[in-house]
Amino acid sequence: MNINPDYQSDLNLDAETAMEMCMDTLYEIVLEPAVKSDSLSEDDQVMLGVIGMTLKHIAQKASAYEKLQQASQEKNHFNN
Repeated sequence: MNINPDYQSDLNLDAETAMEMCMDTLYEIVLEPAVKSDSLSEDDQVMLGVIGMTLKHIAQKASAYEKLQQASQEKNHFNN
C-alpha cells in the first residue's frame, strides 16, 4: 500500500534481490530465534529449507522474465 502518492522508492530491485532481502529478514526475525530456542522440529527445518529453495527458484524465473521484458523494451519490440 502506498499512502503518499508522491513517494518514489529509491530501490529498483530485481526479483532475486527482493526475494533475498525478504528471506534474510524472515530468517533474522523468525527462523533464527526459533532454531535457537529449539522450537522447530527437524522435519520443520527440512520443510522450511524446501520452501526457501522453491522461493529462490521462483525468483530466478521472475528475474529471467524481467530480463526478457527489458531486452524487448530496449529493442522496441515484444515477444508474445
